[in-house]
Amino acid sequence: MLPNVPFLELSIPAWQMGIFIVVVSICMLLERHKVALISTYLFTLYWVYFLYWGEVVTSFGLAPNLATLFILCGLFHVLLTLVAFLKEA
Repeated sequence: MLPNVPFLELSIPAWQMGIFIVVVSICMLLERHKVALISTYLFTLYWVYFLYWGEVVTSFGLAPNLATLFILCGLFHVLLTLVAFLKEA
């Protein structure tokens, strides 16, 4: 199934990648692992859904099941993150 998906090259602006690295590094140094995970997910969500959604949908054109899997994995990640935040330390 994966060989049918064309190679997709995405470019992320350097200043956004710099902010991402700084935020995650500070969170990890302060041992705020949950905040680091949530910030990683938020940056990824922004980059994939808002910057490159058209390219992602086009690349999944040959395999619509992959687009469904991609969305379900994202929703599952949101669910796991909410469970982690609600769980007592």
